[in-house]
This record gives sequence, C-alpha cells and structure tokens, in this order.
Amino acid sequence: MKAFCPGHVTGFFVIEDGSHVPEKKGSRGVGFCTELGAVAEVSETDGLTSVFFGEKHADAPVTRRALELLAPGSQFNVRIQHLAPMGQGFGMSAAGTFASCLAAAVELDIQDPKYAALRATHIAEVEGRTGLGDAVAQSIGGFVHRLEPGIPPHGELERLNIQQREVVFCIMGPPIKTSAVLSDQEMRMRIKGSGELCIRDFEGLPGFDEFVGISWVFARDSGLATEKMVKAVGALGGIGKGSMVMLGNGIFAFGDCDAIEKKLRGYGTVIRTLTTDSGPRIL
Repeated sequence: MKAFCPGHVTGFFVIEDGSHVPEKKGSRGVGFCTELGAVAEVSETDGLTSVFFGEKHADAPVTRRALELLAPGSQFNVRIQHLAPMGQGFGMSAAGTFASCLAAAVELDIQDPKYAALRATHIAEVEGRTGLGDAVAQSIGGFVHRLEPGIPPHGELERLNIQQREVVFCIMGPPIKTSAVLSDQEMRMRIKGSGELCIRDFEGLPGFDEFVGISWVFARDSGLATEKMVKAVGALGGIGKGSMVMLGNGIFAFGDCDAIEKKLRGYGTVIRTLTTDSGPRIL
C-alpha cells in the first residue's frame, strides 16, 4: 500500500505541551501545506519492522513508534521518499510518518484510517519532540490556523480562505534539530512571548498579507531569524514578501516567483513548489 502526505511550513506558533495527555499537547499557530511532502510504501511482514529513507536503512524512531501505536504487534516493511529536505521546517518527519501510518491503516483495514494515522503520528511526534503541529495541519491541507493544541476532538483547527499557490524557499544552512529548540527554556519563553502577540494580531485580521507580515515579526522578535535571513528577506524589495521557515534554516517567499528565485540564488539553495489544499491520501 502506498500513501502521500503533504509537507507543512509554520509561519508563527506558540508551544502548548503542558498537558499530561499527548492528544492534547501541540501548538497554536498558522502555516501552510505544500506539494513537497512524503510518499510511503508499506507492506506487512513476518519479520521485524524495517524502515528505509529512499534506498538507505533508517532508524526512524518516530515512524517506528507511530506504527507501534497504530497496530501493536504488527511488523512492516516501510520505504519513505521525502520530497523536501529533512530538518528544514518542511514537516518531513510528520509527513513520512503520517503517510506510513495511513498506508498501514488501510492495509490492515483499520477503522477511520486517516484519523488513526493522525493520532499515531501526532503522539509519536510529541513524544519524540520532533514536531507539535505539523500532522494536525497536514490532515486537512491548505493554509491552516491551529486554534487549540492537539488533535480533534481536543484540538481545534480551521482552513483559511487563502488562495496563494506558488512559493519559493531558500535553504541557507544546515538542518535545525526541532528537539533542541523545544528543549531550550530561554527560547521557549521568547517564542511564547512573541507568539502570543502574533496570534492575537492575526486573529484580528486573518488574511494572507497579515500571515506573511506577522510571520516575519515573529521570526525577528523571537530571535530565531539569522542575520542572513534578514538580509535575504530585505533583498526581496517589491518583488515579493517572505519570512523564516519554522523551524528550519531558511525562508519562504511569495510574489513574482521568477524574480524571487533569481534574487535568492545568492543566499542558498532555492526550491520552488506549490501550496496544496489536499491532505494525506492513498496513491
């Protein structure tokens, strides 16, 4: 069985992981889903679970944990193809795990396979501190406002009426380990202080321009944006607007994508793709 899950990029957020119930943990914030996601091919096996990223054997603790939660006692052969770089804020950990769990759930004829896959992926991500809101947003696609942390029925989210499609990314350095940021108490406090204000401002006027502008305020005020990111976003001028990818070492930008791509080549590796309103699906 083969499944796809879109990627997800966060613009601004607040960490909400204080609950003792993993389904209630997560984050509030706003982001968008991309066609650069992950494809997973899964089959049941009599041996031990094996996971491959492309042709390379992977430890993949989050994916393994999610499959255990989804189907205790079952073993699988899993091959995941990530369509965007890992550790750069594209939600690839969640995408690969979600796609794997969806394929496995359908393979095993589990009731409500999409929700079962979401639950397993979200809990595994929260436990592994690899993500707090990607899987929730990926479950519906589009530009997503995560109003309350966790998965339904505890969490609450809405798809925003934003129609922007083409987006340009520029990766400017090595991957960032999400768990390191989530474990840094000083960084958590800065994210909370800035994120609360940004979410309040966005909820007052939840449009596309506001999303990008508030994302950039958050990136700078939280201290997450690097000097190189500040220069790159500033260089966009009138051809577009952008912000930092959370939590990755790069930026996203919307506007005149041909001109943006040309401008950003001097800052790092440029990737162009489309946003998507489609959530996870069987292929």
